[in-house]
Amino acid sequence: MKKYLHYVSIPLFAVIGAIVFVNLFAQVDFNLQALQARISVQASTEGYTVLQINPFGEVKARTHKTPLRVNISLENIDIDHLTELLAAGTEQEKIIKDARNALDAALRKFIVMTAVLGFAGGMFGVLVIQKRKPRELLLGGVIGFAAISLLMMVTYRTFDIQKFQYPEYNGVIKAAPWMIGLAEEAFNTVNTWGKQMRGIAVNMNGLFQRVESLQAIEPGDGEIKVLHVSDIHNNPVSLEFIDQVVRTFGIDLIIDTGDLSDFGTPLEAALFEGIKKLGVPYVIVPGNHETPAIIEEMKQIPNVMVIKNGVLDVKGIRIAGIADPASGSADYRVTPEQLKESSLKLKGIIRGAEKKTDLAAVHNAKIAEGLGGKVPVVLSGHSHRFKISLQENSVFINAGTSGASGIGALQTDSEIPYSFVLMHFDRTDAGVNLKYTDTITISNQQSGYSLERKIYPELSKTVSES
Repeated sequence: MKKYLHYVSIPLFAVIGAIVFVNLFAQVDFNLQALQARISVQASTEGYTVLQINPFGEVKARTHKTPLRVNISLENIDIDHLTELLAAGTEQEKIIKDARNALDAALRKFIVMTAVLGFAGGMFGVLVIQKRKPRELLLGGVIGFAAISLLMMVTYRTFDIQKFQYPEYNGVIKAAPWMIGLAEEAFNTVNTWGKQMRGIAVNMNGLFQRVESLQAIEPGDGEIKVLHVSDIHNNPVSLEFIDQVVRTFGIDLIIDTGDLSDFGTPLEAALFEGIKKLGVPYVIVPGNHETPAIIEEMKQIPNVMVIKNGVLDVKGIRIAGIADPASGSADYRVTPEQLKESSLKLKGIIRGAEKKTDLAAVHNAKIAEGLGGKVPVVLSGHSHRFKISLQENSVFINAGTSGASGIGALQTDSEIPYSFVLMHFDRTDAGVNLKYTDTITISNQQSGYSLERKIYPELSKTVSES
């Protein structure tokens, strides 16, 4: 009986020791471009692979037939490297190739590590039961090595990545399962649609010139071109178009009425550091999706000016603005009372300004209620619906959504178009005067565009006398 227990105890404790060592120590850190990730395994009742994406939660699928849980977690994001990568315009094929090479290298290293840990754990398990003879220790190590190697081999052989077509979600990410499909399609869609948008911007130049000649509008000596954008919501295609418009039409200033981001994480701000390449002042009024963290990140971009509560003079245009009440927290929702309070604050800012305000910018149009006749031009966003109206000799402009409601639009048949408003101002003795607006809408389905021009009287004079 003792001899029988002797031969049973060594394999049993060797396997237990191997599993304990792999559970505790089997992990490999690796880099996928700017993403720093970690792979590890744990004993489990079922064969899951879990993708941990902090702080959004995790995505998991039953991918293999061994009692192991494979964890791949996002540990950190190298913001500087990511910025360099975006600025360099690295091709999709190279990014994918480099990522595959890095992952393959990490997996090879991980397999070797688990085998070594299996051997060491097997020896440790034998030591636990007071077996110290070299032959017994070696036997325990070999059994541990064989057990872990067998587990890893069966995991590899039965692994089916297609199981992630029907994953399980936990955490915040549970509310956004479309992110998995988006990850598969985003590169191709952004590349293709971005090129189309650039082409549209170039072709639009000829249309602008024809509109100029048809309407016989002579630009003033001090004409200022201001591009109004809003609600980009992480859509990189929007910045492709904005960049081309800036270079094609000589834009002097961009005013963004908020919701550049979706979740308000520093990563999103890094993705939009392409704003630096625009080479013109970029004024933004934070929307309800801008958190304090992303506002601070935006302030680090040299040509970005954030209006949270006050007046800025940019290119001779005096802009009064106030951040959305929700931009000070992680909650996207605002109450009617908060909107009313912000509206009163903005009116106080305008009344207290030393010089007349040329333009007011807010995210939610409700904050701008009551500004008719007090400010010549009022800009807003938030509703994702383009609108221009004349109220008491003031022009109210809602740019709609310059990101077609966000990056999710890249993989849907959304009817909401990309929309931008190009405002042409003339300098006058009284300040600046809105001369006309060109509204640009671009179809996400048909890759076509439309242009609508509206001409305005000398609003600044009319408003200042009212």
